[in-house]
Amino acid sequence: MAPASKPNPQIVRDDILKAIRKEGLSVYFVEPEMWPNDRSVWWDTNKVPDYEQFLLAAKSMGVRMMLFFDQELSETTIADAEDALELAVLEPEEFREYARRIADFRSYIGFTSRLGVGFASEGIFYWYDLEAPWYEELLAMMEDLHISDFPFDPNAEPEEDEGGEPPRGNFYSNN
Repeated sequence: MAPASKPNPQIVRDDILKAIRKEGLSVYFVEPEMWPNDRSVWWDTNKVPDYEQFLLAAKSMGVRMMLFFDQELSETTIADAEDALELAVLEPEEFREYARRIADFRSYIGFTSRLGVGFASEGIFYWYDLEAPWYEELLAMMEDLHISDFPFDPNAEPEEDEGGEPPRGNFYSNN
């Protein structure tokens, strides 16, 4: 049996908030940047995409308040993608394809790209995080563009500095 598909954050945003309140839990709205990464455990939304199961797990642990955020795709994110494209080292055809894809993503500005629900228990943060499939694609594309900023040529000779020595990297020693 194939696992159920992940819900679309744009569609389930209000449903999740209703479900939280239906379970008698309070909602505390946070910014995504405020979420700590250390001491965190992430719900596997690929295998178990049902947010109601996450809420039941929280409730069974005695949680009374859920953290919640939703993030919309912004013009700034699209501008960041365009900046990454301008800096990328690409063939003209690749450049045009990436430019077309970025233009297509503009239609999602204002849509919920990501949402998350979380809680803390005994010093551990538990998170349920959803990203829209198109947002995952945009992030992957931006990562590809950033990687292409630094093309690696395995056949290139190491550069030598003015003294004829090969570069040694950014090492610093007090000796």
